[in-house]
Amino acid sequence: MQLSLAIDEFVVFDLETTGLSPWAGDEIIEIGAMKIFGDQIDEVNTFHSLVNPRRIIPDEATKVNGISNEMVANAPFFEDVFPKFLDFVGGAYLVAQNAKFDMSFLMKYMMEKQIRREMEVYDTVIFSRRCFPEETRHNLDVICNRLNLAFNANERHRSMEDVRLTAHAFVRMREMLGDSCPSRERWEI
Repeated sequence: MQLSLAIDEFVVFDLETTGLSPWAGDEIIEIGAMKIFGDQIDEVNTFHSLVNPRRIIPDEATKVNGISNEMVANAPFFEDVFPKFLDFVGGAYLVAQNAKFDMSFLMKYMMEKQIRREMEVYDTVIFSRRCFPEETRHNLDVICNRLNLAFNANERHRSMEDVRLTAHAFVRMREMLGDSCPSRERWEI
């Protein structure tokens, strides 16, 4: 028997990267996270770090997320950031918008470093498909518009703004779905 979602702890997280494929050499350049306790979003107790990717950030990526090579030049490497992120997560369930994307970067890193850990993740894309089955688009901008969540377009595609929006969308869609919420996906190495 699964416990009610209302008493669970969640960590909503988002990554910004140098590109779309961890397996083709793209790397994490920013990570952000915030907690949700039941249905209460904690926008104060957050986790955030820029990450030095040890490679040049392509202009195309900078155009999307606004993160430049100069911004990450003195940032910590992911091997220094990831243990702190795991401490922040603790035993919480993860939440991400389009979780397969973010989890593919985390799984690649964990495989490379031989870190064994199971993570259970809720994907807000799946929640949106269940809430709005007649719709075909489920990106974060579209979800926010459907849920009347205001955002600053200039701050989109930075991890903390995307985390904030995803957290609010997750709470609202959980409330809309009630007992019909999608299950978690298990990721492990």
